[in-house]
Amino acid sequence: MALSVKNDDLEEDASGDRKASLKAARGPLLALGATVFSGTSSEFTALGSKGGIPGFQLLFFLRLTQFLTVLVCLAIFRPKLIGENRRQNWLLLLETLIHNLSTALVLLSFTYAAPGIAFGIIQGALPLFTAGFGFIFLKEKIGPIPCCGILISVTGVVLVSIGMATQAVDASRTLVVSILLPVAAAFTKAPDFVLRRAILKDVSGTTLYLYVTSLGTVALLILTFACETPVWTMSAEIAGYVAGVGLSQTMVMLFFIAVLKVEKAAIAVGLRTLVIPFTIILDYFILSVVPNVLKWAGLGLVVLGAVVLNAHTYWAHRQEEKRSSFLEKMGISLPESEKK
Repeated sequence: MALSVKNDDLEEDASGDRKASLKAARGPLLALGATVFSGTSSEFTALGSKGGIPGFQLLFFLRLTQFLTVLVCLAIFRPKLIGENRRQNWLLLLETLIHNLSTALVLLSFTYAAPGIAFGIIQGALPLFTAGFGFIFLKEKIGPIPCCGILISVTGVVLVSIGMATQAVDASRTLVVSILLPVAAAFTKAPDFVLRRAILKDVSGTTLYLYVTSLGTVALLILTFACETPVWTMSAEIAGYVAGVGLSQTMVMLFFIAVLKVEKAAIAVGLRTLVIPFTIILDYFILSVVPNVLKWAGLGLVVLGAVVLNAHTYWAHRQEEKRSSFLEKMGISLPESEKK
């Protein structure tokens, strides 16, 4: 009888341990999903651009796809369409403007540099910028180990930029644009992520993206006709690339809403750094782009920083879940500030 009770306790402990491990892995796993779709989106963007589709028109199709997805979500979930107060409404408006600007800079980066290299610069610099904005506006602090991971990634970005300069065959102006565009994208993406995390604490993600995608769709349609000659007749292959951009970015949007629900802003963007090796592999097989030694070294450091950040994030969440489980077994309730 005593042995049976002991076995039941062991099985209960093992089940609780598995649940704690899965809960601790939520952030990294959700970020991995966003990573896969980010990589495929960048390749579709580069292929669509090479196929003759103007940049703003690609962005228009992307936003249109996201807008249609948001309308479906609105019909299903029926969230409140405005914030609870004036502050939330102002944040929604500000995030709408910043998000559309940063997304445009990110996707335009892929037309001047190979997606893997552009991602190397963006994702390497982004956690540093986000950590700064997160500390200033959300008072979110990160520990010394995540800081080390972020600094390793930033060092990798510097090496990638040097590698681009030594391998450049284009005009110096194009080289400067291919470096500055991703850096500008990273700088604008940082407040974008911080604002999104702040807004998602009080407002539905569906409501947030209704504002972002509706304004973005209209603005990009205007820019398409004002600044470019749109291409409406295209082959099935090019149409597939355009659809791929929209669908991939829509999945990134959904995954990243979930990530920001469970992770600090700087940690969330740091977890996505593994998009770089994935995109480099796609660059090689799809675009036949082979990085030089300096680029490989820089990308290696970026990935190392991401591994440090992912491993520490999982370990920290694992310890938190074990502590919570122990307190629950002891009948001690968690403070409200520690509940997620």
